[in-house]
Amino acid sequence: MQKFIQESIAAAALLLAVSTVSAEENGKINLSQFKPSIPKVGGLVNGRYTYDTGTKDNDGNNYNGFDLRRARLSVTGDFGKSIDYRIQAEFGGGKQNSSATVRLLDAYARFKFAKELNLQVGEYKVAYSQETLDGPTSWLTIENPTVVSKLNGYSDVSGQSANGRDVGLRLYGSFIHKEGYSIIGYKVGIYNGNGINLKDNNSFKDVETYITVNPIKELTLSFGNYIGRYTKDASSEAAKRNRLSAGFTYNPGKLFVRSEYLHGKTGDTNQQGFYVTAAYRLPYGLQPVLSYGYYQKDTDLKADNQSDYTVGVNWSATKWLRVQLDYTHTDYTNSGKKNSNLLETQLLVAF
Repeated sequence: MQKFIQESIAAAALLLAVSTVSAEENGKINLSQFKPSIPKVGGLVNGRYTYDTGTKDNDGNNYNGFDLRRARLSVTGDFGKSIDYRIQAEFGGGKQNSSATVRLLDAYARFKFAKELNLQVGEYKVAYSQETLDGPTSWLTIENPTVVSKLNGYSDVSGQSANGRDVGLRLYGSFIHKEGYSIIGYKVGIYNGNGINLKDNNSFKDVETYITVNPIKELTLSFGNYIGRYTKDASSEAAKRNRLSAGFTYNPGKLFVRSEYLHGKTGDTNQQGFYVTAAYRLPYGLQPVLSYGYYQKDTDLKADNQSDYTVGVNWSATKWLRVQLDYTHTDYTNSGKKNSNLLETQLLVAF
């Protein structure tokens, strides 16, 4: 079944690209519609301060320090209305034990044929969770919910650390169009399954399926499925890396509520968890946030479950400048780990 799905997606994408990428006018190919635009350069810089009782520095004290969390540069452009592209690189490291790196986060082209059917090829975010499809300029909390981080290619329990991205191709579109939204949306894709800019190291191709339903404009229901394999090293056999998600986002205006449940099958171990986040926009760009997250890294064991309680506030001074302050208390149930506290504040400048 998995092989059939993979071959069907690839065949449909190839047929779509060959049959519709060129428009014909009076029997001749009309290339004027593919005139390239002037590329636009943008990016963001994200500085952070962290005090974490769950992480120790080299002297054995609670970690306390500043870091440049993100520095990104992107180039976007298009070839008329039917083709656009994005290239984005990230410069910088993480917390105290990380070394500075440069990574190609996004490098893709989209062929937009109709609202119902489009093609995306390259490296970009894999879709099986609403939360991961957002970026740092719109996240309500400084950190992703733990279950999203562990099951969605960030600090994945499989060992993958890829900012939720992979290399492959995707068909996507929407149906039943209303004013300002569509009732049904979909994304279906195939990927190497290894993360950022890496060749496949096994014979499997990973398959993504993501469906959204908007019964009303303010409410989005989402259902995600990911069937994959991963290989720890050259001597290991490919193990399962399957994911399921179901969630909703309600955003009538000033109020924003999002919740998701995610389940993972990584090797022979099952994981699960959920989160719920609520925020409310106040005058002067202020937005208080409350969030609760739960993560269980092995559903067969009652030990080492994790609950995160977060309270925070965001201040959007302008559309280019954002300040966030979060406090998170983490409770480790039935575990030898000590409960921890995390205080973070960050400044994000986008251009």
